[in-house]
Amino acid sequence: MKKYFFIFAMMMIAVMQAKALTSNVSNADSSAETTKDNAIKPKFKNYKLIAHRGGICEDIYEEYDPRSIQAAIDSGYYMLEIDVRATKDSILVVNHYDELKITYGLDKNISSMTLAEFKKIKAIKGGYNPLTLEEVLKMMKKRDVKIMVDLKLEVTPWYNKKINDILKKYDMLEDAVFLRNDVINLYEAGKFGFRMSEMDKIKQMVKDGKNVANKYYLFDNGNKINADAARWCQKNNILVCPSVNFGHYTLEDPTKGAKRDIEYLIKCGVTMFQIDSDFDAFFE
Repeated sequence: MKKYFFIFAMMMIAVMQAKALTSNVSNADSSAETTKDNAIKPKFKNYKLIAHRGGICEDIYEEYDPRSIQAAIDSGYYMLEIDVRATKDSILVVNHYDELKITYGLDKNISSMTLAEFKKIKAIKGGYNPLTLEEVLKMMKKRDVKIMVDLKLEVTPWYNKKINDILKKYDMLEDAVFLRNDVINLYEAGKFGFRMSEMDKIKQMVKDGKNVANKYYLFDNGNKINADAARWCQKNNILVCPSVNFGHYTLEDPTKGAKRDIEYLIKCGVTMFQIDSDFDAFFE
């Protein structure tokens, strides 16, 4: 009898150990999945790359397809450049053009539609609904991806106030960069781009003791920024961010031109680039 009791006890212990092992394996899988979801891949660990038009586009996805945005986030982009527009009822949305013909096949403009009308349309390629700025910010915030803002309504006060406030809401204003600097007084924080043509003005501001590095950064086409400008900015702790896009190389092969300019600017010590995603292979 004692013999059978001993065997039964050993069997029960084995069953309990098996359950514990299964439980541990399940928890391990869950933990691994969580880590996978939250980790940014160190693909471009030596550079801070900014995805032009919000994501991975070129011949893969349409711009502002949610999959395009997520692909850029998952690939390790540091920042996304987002084109911000507004609907007829003043809701901030994302799209490069006001016209909807190219992506959505409609002879309408975003500015003539309410948000409810805008959200009902679907892209020709991908069949997705367009996104609000807030929806995009939520995607970015999960992985601490920063934002570069292209202000499509320019200096319109109410529009800039709404952008300022929503970036504050998601704690993204401090690290935000804007493509223009004529709106600098409309924002509580962020950095604002100046062009090569404005270098003399910026240099004078530095001579006058202005805190330029805290509010401005050099943003221009990669084929316009030269070594002297890059090194002067670096000496004065001013961020340099070249833009390397297909549209900058209409008179030559874009891939060759982009590769040349990226390699040149890297030699100048530049580490932040706004690029079309086809060019990210030059940073791996």
